[in-house]
Amino acid sequence: MSSLPRLLLSATSFFLFTCETYAQQATPEKTGTVSISFQEANNPPGTRTIDLSAPSPNRPVVTGAPYSAEVVTEHIQTLVDGTHITGKTQSAKDYRDSEGRTREETSPGGAQVVEIHDAISGFSYLLDVQNHVAHRFASPPDRANAVADHVQTGRMGSLAANSAPAGETTPAQPPVDRPQRSTESLGTQVIEGMYVEGERITITFPVGAMGNDRPLVRVTESWFSPDLRITVLSKNSDPRRGEFTMHLQNINRSEPDPALFRVPSDYQIVDENGDRVQIKFTHP
Repeated sequence: MSSLPRLLLSATSFFLFTCETYAQQATPEKTGTVSISFQEANNPPGTRTIDLSAPSPNRPVVTGAPYSAEVVTEHIQTLVDGTHITGKTQSAKDYRDSEGRTREETSPGGAQVVEIHDAISGFSYLLDVQNHVAHRFASPPDRANAVADHVQTGRMGSLAANSAPAGETTPAQPPVDRPQRSTESLGTQVIEGMYVEGERITITFPVGAMGNDRPLVRVTESWFSPDLRITVLSKNSDPRRGEFTMHLQNINRSEPDPALFRVPSDYQIVDENGDRVQIKFTHP
């Protein structure tokens, strides 16, 4: 399943595209590339520094399925006394054109950040909207070969496992304190005008797996559009962190403006070789 992807990194920064929810998708549209930390102590008054991860070089490229949509996220935490704390609903914007280029507009820590993946040029960008700086990252030249090798290796490993000599000892079962995973189909329905297929993944942590005195159950529910190859709705319920919800709304299947996938002419382009970028900006 696909992903959509800087949402939800932690319980306190769920809305910054992360989220475990996307990690459960078979073809993650979003990779959760934004991690954020603040450095206000050493900054002048009124300034903030955020630390962002570089765009993932392993995003799948989906062609022939353009769209734009608003990504809405929410976090609900339930305290031991039954009190519900609802995180402020946040939204981002996603775009994809027919050639597989993507654009994600988010606001981590209050900063405006745009991530562009250009499958045609082979570059990805983090646009610092505040300072008009485009941080450019080159995709690894052997990315396609690496993916192909990984798939082929996985197939060979599977064949080898299925063709073990007769009489060979069956590997021992995992210890009973290992998490148990189950998957079930939820059928189909229409969400936001899109035909979607549902799946529920349940992971149960047995007693003692992490010091718990009773089983812990984490449930992830996702609804995937085979047509657009994106997840339209996902819910992740974890007793340790609360419930995270992501859904797309105002889905538009027309071709986005090509200018959205280009660096504006008044931006300074800075080539980056590392895996992190810092952005400083003024905040109220």
